[in-house]
Amino acid sequence: MENKFVQRIIVSVMLILIGSIEKIFNPSSGFDFGYLNIFIGAIFLIISMISYIKYQNNKKEIDKELSKEYDERDDLIDGKVAKFTLRILICVIFIIMLLSNWIMIQTNVALFAILISFMIIEFLSRKYYNHTI
Repeated sequence: MENKFVQRIIVSVMLILIGSIEKIFNPSSGFDFGYLNIFIGAIFLIISMISYIKYQNNKKEIDKELSKEYDERDDLIDGKVAKFTLRILICVIFIIMLLSNWIMIQTNVALFAILISFMIIEFLSRKYYNHTI
């Protein structure tokens, strides 16, 4: 487990900046994705701050976990998570391709759905395999 505070802060700030630039240069009358980017960036920023504070409070426990050696169990979990996630993502891509025959789906929306499903599936499968193995 590693501390990814800096990466999370950079991603959240970049999302906020992209949303702000999009809002400034693209004033539209319909749904504005600039506000959505700013909102998602703010949520990531809050989550990263909370996780960093939580990490600092539980640093002794995390140091104990980091001190144990990397074993074969971790390799097994990583392999199973990757295979399961890939299988589910292929199914999601096929479903989106099938739906796009009847419904007009924008590329941004399709990629966003694939990305979100990837993050959710990877998180849940890692929790499941850590619990069962």
